[in-house]
Amino acid sequence: MIPKIPIAWLQLTYQKSRLLVTLMGVTFAVFLMFIQLAFRDGLYEDAITIHKTIQADLVLLHADTNYFFGIKEFPRNYLYMISGINGVASASPLYFADGKFKNPETSVTETIGVCAFRPDRPVLNLPDVNQLLDTLQKPDTVLFDKLSRGEYGPIASDFQNKGLITTELSNHKINVVGLFSLGGGVMSQDGLVITSDLNYSQLLNVPLEKVAVGVVKLDPGIQPEKVIEEFSKRFPGNNDAVPVKLITLNKFMELEKEHWKNSTPIGFIFNLGTLIGLVFGGVIVYQILYAQIADNLYIYATFKAIGYSNLYLVSIVIQQAILMSLMGYIPGFALCLYLYKFVQDATRLPMFMTLSRAIIVFLLTTTMCSIAGLLAMNKLRSADPADLFR
Repeated sequence: MIPKIPIAWLQLTYQKSRLLVTLMGVTFAVFLMFIQLAFRDGLYEDAITIHKTIQADLVLLHADTNYFFGIKEFPRNYLYMISGINGVASASPLYFADGKFKNPETSVTETIGVCAFRPDRPVLNLPDVNQLLDTLQKPDTVLFDKLSRGEYGPIASDFQNKGLITTELSNHKINVVGLFSLGGGVMSQDGLVITSDLNYSQLLNVPLEKVAVGVVKLDPGIQPEKVIEEFSKRFPGNNDAVPVKLITLNKFMELEKEHWKNSTPIGFIFNLGTLIGLVFGGVIVYQILYAQIADNLYIYATFKAIGYSNLYLVSIVIQQAILMSLMGYIPGFALCLYLYKFVQDATRLPMFMTLSRAIIVFLLTTTMCSIAGLLAMNKLRSADPADLFR
């Protein structure tokens, strides 16, 4: 037996030009929603680029620190105190500040991030850096992030050709003795150099008693929550001149994302863009379905005359809406996969498809088309069988 072709499909494909316009509208709406959500999530992921390199079970921060580039320093003696808690394997300092990097070609200085730690206690998961720890112990030596922006000069290419670059950092002569890859897109630092704690203190003229992040590693099998609880008992914070907080690295990442989400217009802007795409697609589907119902009103009236209920007619329109959402979602999804890769290669912004985003956009698309179908069905109320005999 040959299966019957659904009436919804026959009506939807009867006028090819109208179907093409519908698919283009839904596809564009899907594409716009995918792009807006990807940019929003990509910016949040970009903000935690440096967090992901920190090798820590827990991090010790100033109590007022909620994001990395607004970090506040705290006394280093807290690291000695936390080392005395059972289960803590080590507590190492991580330093961070801004310096002035001189472009060796143009002699123009630009602000650059300076990250430092003790070479005998590395805290970053960067193989290119950890292979050069002995070199970093030499005076006035730094490693340069080859994914930094171009305003610092062609440091990476010149280093690969010459093997050593000499320039200045905050009016001190420095030697670039190696490269590493960290990068970032819009939210991260424009550029970054890494050096030893002693070089950091000398080049930026800052004391090592002030720490940006305490990198805490635990013994195997120790639960971070127990160490946090014990730390809170010993150092309640409200009794200290400089309050600090001990949190997991994942919590630090969440705080960073929350900062950019709530303290900046990023979330609002891209959520609004998603809503615009949703409304745009809904209007297109509504107009097409409304016009289609109007053109075929006599057919629906005939269905009513021969005994079909309003519910059956409603189901036909809903089926058309769902078919539209499916036919528009697939090309929109495929197009976004290509664009994600293009944007990531061009900007280094983390742009990749996630299962949750794919499901969210699919549900939004289906909901958009279904609501448009429900609104368009108001026209069916005027499908009176008596119209056939006027």
